[in-house]
Amino acid sequence: MDFACEPVSGNENVLGSRAWGRRKKPFSNGRLTRREKLALLGNLGRMALLEIGDGVASRFGFLQPSSSELESLAPPETRLVEDALAFAAEVQSPEVLSHSWRTYYWGVLLGEYRRLDVDREILFAAAILHDVGLAKGREQEPCTCCFVVYGAERAARRLASKGHDPARVRAVGEAIGLHLNGYVSSRLHGAEAHLLSRGAMMDVFGLGQRRVAEELQTKIKLLHPRGNLVEALEIWPDHHLKGTRPEFMISLNARRRRARSVRPAVA
Repeated sequence: MDFACEPVSGNENVLGSRAWGRRKKPFSNGRLTRREKLALLGNLGRMALLEIGDGVASRFGFLQPSSSELESLAPPETRLVEDALAFAAEVQSPEVLSHSWRTYYWGVLLGEYRRLDVDREILFAAAILHDVGLAKGREQEPCTCCFVVYGAERAARRLASKGHDPARVRAVGEAIGLHLNGYVSSRLHGAEAHLLSRGAMMDVFGLGQRRVAEELQTKIKLLHPRGNLVEALEIWPDHHLKGTRPEFMISLNARRRRARSVRPAVA
């Protein structure tokens, strides 16, 4: 994938950044090094520990879920929000569009839980477009390039073509590129990138859901139904480029399922 005509700043050693996604072979198109696979495992382990902590806090009554009014969570009415939503609605399936809306809502609510100062315009544009690498009209297939690497470029290219502020376009593109890292540090990458990742992880895997009031979750899921995410997000074996984050995580989940299926029954 060649985006040399659209230069980006940043460190190509930062997993998931757009500069990282533009590396040359043998680790081009989102392929992971051995060290990066270990880092991804560490991030997933961190999320598992956070989930255990939430479970303990909830059991003892120390966890107070976010419970804002749904109407107060709406994205701002700006041109960037309008253009991002219009592009998403044009190319994404209803299931992916609903997933993207839920990801935004979960991100906002998880940000409220942590009392983070969040730019909702950036968060919404990134959330509504974070899976655009799987949408119709794509020029790259998941078997040839990590869909997140391609999606970050596709989203940034589209928003730049609409004349949006380059700094805000970069923020959207970077958040999308980072979101499949398992865990994204708000200190290192900003609240918006952190919450996009947390929102997506909550919607796909349920991680962090104790931090959002159940009644509010129900309202959001009624507004934006879940559908078949496995099919919509193309979570299929041998479908994604080997060695990329999607393929690595799908393979890891398959190994965990196989291990559970052969676990001996306790007498």
